[in-house]
Amino acid sequence: MSHKKFPSILNLPLLIALATSPMAALYWSLESVIAQSPSVSPTVPLPTAVPAGAIVRIDGSSSMVAVNQSLKQRYEKESSGTKVDVGSNGSEAALQALLDGKVDIAAIGRPLTAAEKQKGLVPVSIGREKIAIITSSKNPHSGNVTFEQFAKVFRGEITNWSQLGGTPGKVRFVDRPETSDTRRSFKSYPVFKAAPFKAGAIAETTSQDSTAEVIQKLGDDGMGYAVYSQVKGVDGVKIVSMHQTLPSNPAYPFSQPRYFVAKGTPSAATKDFLTYATGASGLAAIAAANQAEIATIAPRADSAPSPAVS
Repeated sequence: MSHKKFPSILNLPLLIALATSPMAALYWSLESVIAQSPSVSPTVPLPTAVPAGAIVRIDGSSSMVAVNQSLKQRYEKESSGTKVDVGSNGSEAALQALLDGKVDIAAIGRPLTAAEKQKGLVPVSIGREKIAIITSSKNPHSGNVTFEQFAKVFRGEITNWSQLGGTPGKVRFVDRPETSDTRRSFKSYPVFKAAPFKAGAIAETTSQDSTAEVIQKLGDDGMGYAVYSQVKGVDGVKIVSMHQTLPSNPAYPFSQPRYFVAKGTPSAATKDFLTYATGASGLAAIAAANQAEIATIAPRADSAPSPAVS
């Protein structure tokens, strides 16, 4: 391996991945776990050393760009000459590129389907991100919404702020493209299974899966949604509580999974990167990416609490 020392505890995300992995993936995942175990038998083969000048190619969701870049920077600094190429062509394109052998890792913000797993794709969890419901801080609504109310806003069944306990006025829902992993995360919740998963007539869809564009389109009457780490502390954004709960509370319901996906038996460099990404240094890089992402979207209110959090 290219790193000086591995943590002495087993890596839980990789252990979770083992439960659903095909046999080829089971072997390389097991190698990664064994390499970190202090009590392993010396007769068990360890991962192959990473060749000098190796390249790890990553493509995936736009919601994973900051994470991928942060991991790239830290990994390249700490590895022995391995380079990481990062793209952001979307989850579907990345998964197809992975199947075609054009990339080594697909970075996605949704679970794999059963059909995708049958093709030999193996997910490695790198955690979940809460999804915040947001309005502009200029929006007069300062109340709470329920799961059912948000789903009805999404479907266009609630069209006036008075139906949410606010001042009468049209509700405009700011939606994301259907290819958005963040958007598709809602489909797994029962409240969105009560009716067809389709945005209503009040919806205005952004041209890209972009939190910055969502914020720009909110105006005084819009409601949208975003990964919490991208809007936490952002000036001009109001985070709406659901059932009196904010995304900072672990009990808050809506969240989006994040995965790195590999195929078959990955190269030594790919195994090494995945082990790094799910270890202490990788988790620190992910946390740093979440903080850095805030600054790229809008000015942050450093000297005061998040503005007008309801």
